[in-house]
Amino acid sequence: MHTLIKTPAKGTYKSQLFEQWAGEFQQTHADHVAYIALHLGGMLDACRSKLNRLLAQHRQQLASGLGDARHGRAIERLHNTMTGAAIAYESRFHHH
Repeated sequence: MHTLIKTPAKGTYKSQLFEQWAGEFQQTHADHVAYIALHLGGMLDACRSKLNRLLAQHRQQLASGLGDARHGRAIERLHNTMTGAAIAYESRFHHH
């Protein structure tokens, strides 16, 4: 089951902010920029939920003994997404 995350409606101020910061993330891959983009776009909670669900599925496969290197690579790829970067920034921010 794929959960689609709705982006802000085109032409809105929220959409413009998201596109600006998402573009900045593509250039810099900075964790705080990813956090800003998803937060300003109003998508942080939905993205966090989806990322956590996908990570849990892959970790379960690894732990079950049925998993293989594909699940480890999938986890690594998820951490390297804009959502993964934003959540990493958020967790570091909350620990301070």
